[in-house]
Amino acid sequence: MGRAINKAVTIAEILKRKMPLHQITSLSSCEMIDVFEPLEEGLDVVTSRRYVSCMKITLSTTVLNVQDVGYQPPLPIQDIQPGDLNKAAAA
Repeated sequence: MGRAINKAVTIAEILKRKMPLHQITSLSSCEMIDVFEPLEEGLDVVTSRRYVSCMKITLSTTVLNVQDVGYQPPLPIQDIQPGDLNKAAAA
């Protein structure tokens, strides 16, 4: 939620470049309610409401709902670079 969205997108993109993965992304917002209770007697409880952005990224090796608005097909095979696995096999 919130600031973690950038990291989630980065991780999903790295994984998609390592193996052929189908992806569905959905966006929403969540209401967060913070309740602050006073340390001293006689003070009121303070409640704060705020909305934060939320993102759900579903990655799968099997085909997902291609009709979904947030669907992304796997990258072409020539764009996938498994990385260290190829180096270990060549050595």
